[in-house]
Amino acid sequence: MTIYKIEADPTYKHISVKEEATIHQFRDFKGQPLTGTWKTPRFQLLENVTPVKSEKNSEQAKSNGFDARNYGNMLFIKKEFDHLFSLPNVELLPVAIESGEPNFSFLNVLNAIEAIDFSNLDYQQSMEMLKSNNIRFIGEHIAELEIFRDKKLINFYYCTEAFKTLIEINDIKGLKFEEVGKML
Repeated sequence: MTIYKIEADPTYKHISVKEEATIHQFRDFKGQPLTGTWKTPRFQLLENVTPVKSEKNSEQAKSNGFDARNYGNMLFIKKEFDHLFSLPNVELLPVAIESGEPNFSFLNVLNAIEAIDFSNLDYQQSMEMLKSNNIRFIGEHIAELEIFRDKKLINFYYCTEAFKTLIEINDIKGLKFEEVGKML
């Protein structure tokens, strides 16, 4: 089975944190439940905050019609799609993008798993496997999960064809899927 890394589609506008203090809640984030401690973070379009003229011009040329964004170790989806993501390993938490009201949800993928098989690989071999997009994923650890995070590479979101198809058939814009490996 093919596994994909979820990334931000570069044809859509990028976002930036609105208040630096709110981003600190993600500092020690490892996929643990956050419901009790969550403070709704606010984000804005990068073009509204960047002082770099070329970056501002580049961002202004992009579409802002996104339904989902990947920002660092966070994955956001418009609230109107929340009903599609009531998965056993996902917690949905409010996020505000370009608005004072929570209009997006953070897909907190719980329980990072040992998904990538680094066995019998030295550091150089591991890096080569990751760079070549020929990652060996451990099927029995992933099992029925459609979206997951690896314990060692915690900043990345990975998914199966089922999750990718869910995004595509619902015409959710703003993400791209890079094929990175197969389940063993």
